[in-house]
Amino acid sequence: MTENSSENPLFESPGSNSSNSSEAERALEREAQLPLTGWQQEVSRGLEYGLEAAESISDRTIPTFSRGELPHYAGINTFLKAPYLEDVRQVESYDVAIVGVPHDSGTTYRPGTRFGPQGIRRISALYTPYNFELGIDLREQITLCDVGDIFTIPANNEKSFDQISRGIAHIFSSGAFPIILGGDHSIGFPTVRGICRHLGDKKVGIIHF
Repeated sequence: MTENSSENPLFESPGSNSSNSSEAERALEREAQLPLTGWQQEVSRGLEYGLEAAESISDRTIPTFSRGELPHYAGINTFLKAPYLEDVRQVESYDVAIVGVPHDSGTTYRPGTRFGPQGIRRISALYTPYNFELGIDLREQITLCDVGDIFTIPANNEKSFDQISRGIAHIFSSGAFPIILGGDHSIGFPTVRGICRHLGDKKVGIIHF
């Protein structure tokens, strides 16, 4: 049995689907409207901190030492290659802060999720902050940093929870939005507790899935 390309939708040309075509056109329009400020700042920071490239390199936006998003296979493992913020007292300068919580002492079955933050950061390096379909580039629309991991105490949930609550409270109270990389399910409690310390009488909604 042979397939007739004119009758089988699997053989349609890319331009034959008007909805997909219009969606792609809208994505291209949104891309054209994106600023380049964040990218230019990243290039400048790379050249300042990572030294200018060897004279044989024609692309003068490339530094000697890898800094920033590129190349994806190199550099320090931060989430999406975001700048690492060593001094957490300066977290208020950012819109969003990534924080790792390598804690799995609350698990009731098999431990190992303490390695989650490292794994998430490692795989995120393969991606880019730009999304073609949505026409969004996180680098251009928010300021993002990675503050590293909270120092949890192995086999001690109570003290680890105190550390987590204190760390999340610090980030949240600064005005930055914390995104937490876990970690087992138990870290939800100290995370919410840290946020609630700065909400007064306001309520917090939790979606658990």
